[in-house]
Amino acid sequence: MAKKRKKGKPEPEDYEFRPPDFNEKEFLQKELRDTRTALTTIVYAVCFGILAGLISMMGANLAPVAFLVGIAGIVTMKYFYAIVRVDTSGFKKRNWVGNIGTFFFTFLAIWVLMLNVPFSDHAAPSVDKVIVWVDDGTNVYGKEYRLSDVSGTYQWAAVNATHDPVIRANSSYRINITAKVTDNGQLRIPEIAVGSVASGYHAMTYEEGNHRWEYNVTGDTLSASDDLMFFISARDAAGNSVLFNPASALPVEP
Repeated sequence: MAKKRKKGKPEPEDYEFRPPDFNEKEFLQKELRDTRTALTTIVYAVCFGILAGLISMMGANLAPVAFLVGIAGIVTMKYFYAIVRVDTSGFKKRNWVGNIGTFFFTFLAIWVLMLNVPFSDHAAPSVDKVIVWVDDGTNVYGKEYRLSDVSGTYQWAAVNATHDPVIRANSSYRINITAKVTDNGQLRIPEIAVGSVASGYHAMTYEEGNHRWEYNVTGDTLSASDDLMFFISARDAAGNSVLFNPASALPVEP
């Protein structure tokens, strides 16, 4: 009986990789065209961002109008390309999406930049880390107005947990009201009214370092029948202002 002849494996064919033809001139033209388009888009967006910033400076209520300026820039971008002779004949959908994205984020960055110092100031000063120091002639203890972890509200708490200071309506007691007052622009001198706003405001004194301001009163200027309440008014050069007063007053004893 004849044996079956095994089929031999086909010999592998030789494969030679041939890179596609590279047109250097066409490549450089495309790169220059893309670069010019990107720069044109950025310059166009910067102009609209500046315009939106100028509109926003006129009033916070004009922010929607400023945003519409950016939308108008996106809508008219195609016509602007034609005016400055940017070739868009070879643009595909991804090209338009990319340029619109470049325009929008550039516009947004310039707009936000225009809303901040040194171009403009729309943020009010902040008043925090308020501490009332009590000097009884022998010791100095403080109470800080801070957020309570238990109640989740701002309350007065002794700086030194072992000693809760007492304010007395006595000339030997000196009360030093301090607060950290900051602003992102040019801060005016903060003022404080003790008792009520109707009592009138007085300029606070700057403490060296940490942006802290202080005001001193003596115990004999306080009344044991009225708790210690105060109001701190802070304003910046742009006209932004804030009025701080604690939710609860500090008790004054005879």
